[in-house]
Amino acid sequence: MKVMKKAGRPVIAYELGTDSPQITELIAQGKVRRLDGDTYEVFSLEAVNGGGEIARAGDFIKLDTSGAPYPVGRDFFLANHKHLSGSTYEQIPRELSAWTTSEPVTPEIAFLMERKGLVLDPADPRRYFTAPLWGTLESAASDAVIVLYSVTRNMDGEITDISFNFVARREFDDTYIVLS
Repeated sequence: MKVMKKAGRPVIAYELGTDSPQITELIAQGKVRRLDGDTYEVFSLEAVNGGGEIARAGDFIKLDTSGAPYPVGRDFFLANHKHLSGSTYEQIPRELSAWTTSEPVTPEIAFLMERKGLVLDPADPRRYFTAPLWGTLESAASDAVIVLYSVTRNMDGEITDISFNFVARREFDDTYIVLS
């Protein structure tokens, strides 16, 4: 299916590695942990297998609608967000592909299972989706959505890489619109 972030919706984000009282507060709450040097561990909703998502100074932390943090790579963040003021940004809407369990397996999902470590486990609806993402093993419930941020193909049209993540259903419903 095709999806897009809802337009005009402000998001809160903080740059890791800056002197930010908000990041200090996230660290105090145990939602972010500073590791060695410029490396951080971010405990998102999908980081349920013990480890946090690994991010670096210069990457950004966004807060979802429940206030949970999740990392966004610096290049992607800067290319896809417009600064409004302070720590408030607007994500620039663009059409993306997404997949749910109600759809047939697409070539993109098959690639993720064969080459990117995506596992679908119908026996565990709370951790139906599992994949190595952001330096940890992330999981999401069976009603989550896989959002494909980019699909890279070679000259023959074969998939060579996919950038993706899981989006919890509540967060997806609050922040995305389904185009088709």
